[in-house]
Amino acid sequence: MDGAVGSGDSGAGTLRKRSGPRSLLEHPVIRILFFERFLVTASATLAFAAIAMGRVRVSEVPGLMDVRILTLFFVLTVAVELGKVSDLFDRLVEAVAARVRTARGLAFSMIGVTAVLASLLTNDVALFLVVPFTMLFRRVEVERAPLVVLEVLAANLVGAVTPIGNPQNLFLYARGGFTAGSFFAAQLPLAAVSLGLLAAAVVLLVPRRVIAPVTAQRFDIDAVAAGGFFLLLAAETASLVGPLSHKVPLLLALPCLAVLGSRVRDTDFSLVLVFAFLFIGIPGLERGRLYQFLDPEKLFGHQPIGLLLSGALLSQFVSNVPAALLLAPAVVTHEGFRGLLYGVTAGACGSPVGSVANLIGAQIYVAQGGRPRAFWRLFCPASAFFLIVLLLSAILLLTVEKP
Repeated sequence: MDGAVGSGDSGAGTLRKRSGPRSLLEHPVIRILFFERFLVTASATLAFAAIAMGRVRVSEVPGLMDVRILTLFFVLTVAVELGKVSDLFDRLVEAVAARVRTARGLAFSMIGVTAVLASLLTNDVALFLVVPFTMLFRRVEVERAPLVVLEVLAANLVGAVTPIGNPQNLFLYARGGFTAGSFFAAQLPLAAVSLGLLAAAVVLLVPRRVIAPVTAQRFDIDAVAAGGFFLLLAAETASLVGPLSHKVPLLLALPCLAVLGSRVRDTDFSLVLVFAFLFIGIPGLERGRLYQFLDPEKLFGHQPIGLLLSGALLSQFVSNVPAALLLAPAVVTHEGFRGLLYGVTAGACGSPVGSVANLIGAQIYVAQGGRPRAFWRLFCPASAFFLIVLLLSAILLLTVEKP
């Protein structure tokens, strides 16, 4: 970090000349709105535009809200914050990393931890936990850009194996009539392909170089907060896979807010806001002429493979969460939902905005001293290759497997 500052001072004259678009992108407000809160900004703009243009009436708004989905996101957010407060996740990451002795072993370990955390906490949260720890290796001879790029891909693709692994998964799980078993069975093949690609990428990008072990830190786990995390996660899972009403985890979450205390102010409820805004904005968009003209579903059709391609294509421009909500009304069969699920999962790759997790991973990497060019120069070609392979794999799965 000190070296980076020193080099910046020595080239002060050069840095002063770099004004205009680049300095605008580095403005704190712009970084928050378009990098850290991209989906909130976009979904809120879409919702307010729908109401302002008269495509959605204010009286319609309550009926457009999917209360069950919003409740489950609220409960998941509280559970995640309890887990973070308890230091449970820090203990997991530190314990795994402390046992590796090579750069390649570190890469495999951090990919595994990222995938597990993403499958339990969503991809965005996993990256907030894992990437800062990865960036602590600045004093060791290990390239951090490949590690972070592979962690982002693992969070998006392997974490997507569960209904709560990616935000759009929970929506499609509820709307598509999946059971826990059928959802896992649908996503497991793509997750397996992704793991194979990640393993090959580690071998190609990360050397076997021996590294110094991580200095162990003490994390005193808060038993009450950890217990609240497991309780809410169990209740959330029971509500997803069984007959338990969504009101039960909601009622359990309310006293857990007292456990968080002042940390409630720092809790990130943005996913609840994003979906609330999208439930307003998407109908407004669908009622406009532009959507009718650009509708990718007309290009590829309503069949599973068509929905696969539509989901992947649309994700490249608006990210996979809005893509899932935009295309879901056109799906009429369970197999169609499977095609759309594959499309928005694979669509996280390719474009930097395919998944907001891509922007979050890059933002954390840069904030912790990494260079943007090092990240994107590796992410873009690797992510594009993953997209192609996953689309071909998904087409094969939809062609060969029976619903």
